[in-house]
Amino acid sequence: MSEQLQLRRGTSSQVAAFIGAQGETVMDTTNNRLVVSDGSTAGGWAAAKLSEVVTNARTAVSDAAYTVLPTDRMVAYTALTAARAVTLPASSAYPTGSRLLVIDETGNCSVTKTITITPNGTDTVDGAASAVVNEAYGFIGLESNQAGEWTIVDDGFMPALENVAAAAHGANTQIGVLETLVALSGASTNASVQIPANSIVMAVGARVVTAITGAPSYEVGVVGNLTQFGSALAIAVGSTNYGLIGPTAFYTATTLTITATSGSFTAGQVRLSISYVVCNPSQA
Repeated sequence: MSEQLQLRRGTSSQVAAFIGAQGETVMDTTNNRLVVSDGSTAGGWAAAKLSEVVTNARTAVSDAAYTVLPTDRMVAYTALTAARAVTLPASSAYPTGSRLLVIDETGNCSVTKTITITPNGTDTVDGAASAVVNEAYGFIGLESNQAGEWTIVDDGFMPALENVAAAAHGANTQIGVLETLVALSGASTNASVQIPANSIVMAVGARVVTAITGAPSYEVGVVGNLTQFGSALAIAVGSTNYGLIGPTAFYTATTLTITATSGSFTAGQVRLSISYVVCNPSQA
């Protein structure tokens, strides 16, 4: 005849108020864990679950998308021939204090063969909808607060905006790059992404992604100077223009405009890239 061992049990609030005998073990039915009593401490001492134990387990991923498990601690790409996505578990399911490392071990990661880390549901990564590893042997280390936010604790990738110098009272210099894809129509089309306010622009590059029709060429600029970043630009797929200018300050957010040199655009897409510097003053 089999025997059954049944321990004292209760909800987390009941266990928190309970002082058991020294060495007595009770069951927390809310958190599904054992709690060991020492005879004097209310609530005793909770035993860790396996998912809460920090391990150095390495999960190898070969050239595919991957969904991270709450038990994963390292996701290592061992092959990478195209851009891949890594989906995080819900932050509430990942143990606090445990670091998740996503790394490119191939050396093939680049701005076109990226590893994009996407949070679950409404969770964010440093307040953003994703983070991107975009250089050879790049990596990203993350921690969860179990309340909807993942924090980047270390990284080896090229961010869109990078601090290059900072002073004791918050003054800092940043270098950034913004990209936007503009679908052309009519005599001119405005880009949805603007030149940031209080920035110094070095260049606005352009690349034709989809062949332009309806116009023999195009120009890129702003109101009042429609050719500031290029004029009579080629319309074939793959055509590029660096759009270099002498460093120019823009004190307000400024819209970029792509204009047909004659006629009107009937089709075509151009990707613009804004290279800029921000010099922030002291914060205190």
